[in-house]
Amino acid sequence: MRPLASLAARSLFARVLGRVVLVVAIIEVVFLAEKLTGILEEVLGNGGNLLYALAVLGLTSPEIFDFALALACVIGGYFSFVAAREERELVALSAAGVSWGLPVRVALSLGALAFLASLAVSGVIDPLARNATRTVIFQLKSELLFSRITGPSEGTLVETIRGRTFAALSDTSVTPPHESLFVHQPGEAGRWRVTQAADWKLAGPDEEGNYSLGLGRVIAYDFVRVETREGAGMLRQGRGPNLFAVGRPDVANIPALPQVKVENVSLPVSLDNILNHALRSDVAEEWTVFEALSEGQAAGETGREALKIAGERLSRAIAVFVAPLLALLACVFAGRGVFGFLSLPVACGALLAFDIVLRGALGRLAADQPQALAMVGLAAALLVLLVALAGIRARAAVLLRPVNERA
Repeated sequence: MRPLASLAARSLFARVLGRVVLVVAIIEVVFLAEKLTGILEEVLGNGGNLLYALAVLGLTSPEIFDFALALACVIGGYFSFVAAREERELVALSAAGVSWGLPVRVALSLGALAFLASLAVSGVIDPLARNATRTVIFQLKSELLFSRITGPSEGTLVETIRGRTFAALSDTSVTPPHESLFVHQPGEAGRWRVTQAADWKLAGPDEEGNYSLGLGRVIAYDFVRVETREGAGMLRQGRGPNLFAVGRPDVANIPALPQVKVENVSLPVSLDNILNHALRSDVAEEWTVFEALSEGQAAGETGREALKIAGERLSRAIAVFVAPLLALLACVFAGRGVFGFLSLPVACGALLAFDIVLRGALGRLAADQPQALAMVGLAAALLVLLVALAGIRARAAVLLRPVNERA
């Protein structure tokens, strides 16, 4: 009888697994279709092409995998177990001496496989994919910025980077074209500096990706905001727009604008000085589960946040583990009555409620006491398994009898 049971278990497992994979694929397609517009806008808006958009779209797919897998185990498992019952496959196995424990073993095997898949994707692949996505967008932004600065242009190019406004002017009416650069840099309250560079050039990048900014002749002006006074007039004596509200009696007390002139200035420029690209260790969502559990307590606030996220990901994997057994429990309650039609929605709702409660509990526990994380997660999983097994055992006879043959 053991070879028959083994063959039947493999057949039923393949049936359930196939439907679970199909449901996961459907949920992923719907999720990616919803994300596609935003990804296209971000990638194409930063100078990327369709290949970059497809790459980012693929890197986004692990984001919802664990949630999709949990629902798929309930939905796909339910329809597979119901189909096996209605097609009298389970009836034939029962007549051959196979017990009702066979679908339970199939559900537990599927749950164990789904648990490992969820933990691998959400705990390892998804954090690395998030980092890769952020790196791709950073590279696109940096390449677009430097191409706009170094490429041929007409008119004025204005960019604001880290609070400093750069205005690059190009006069193509003369030969060679005349290039000027104006930089507005805020200072302390009421002060700012404007720097003018003539015949500037940006050379590079070198092997390390750095650029050299040649500014040519540089003139820097320091400005100070003045108080508005009653009866103030407008001055047009070449002293600058910051004297707009100064009255005539104060002209003698106002010095000329301080100027600093420097010839042939060359400055090294790297992406880190222009665009901020945080390290993966500084972004909690990009830590893997194993990194968070091993290093989280010693990494300050970022480590605590990474531990919390790791606890939530572990709780989702536990929910995925119990999902196939909840599908089998819904199957034994499925029938002709109203509750029979509601058994699947009730099972999905129970799974979501269990996931929400467990995510909150393990998330807080992981940040404070990560050593107890495995113990509490195991206890929660065993509690749900015992309740589900008790319900399945109580209605084992219903599992072997098709709905249209019940009195």
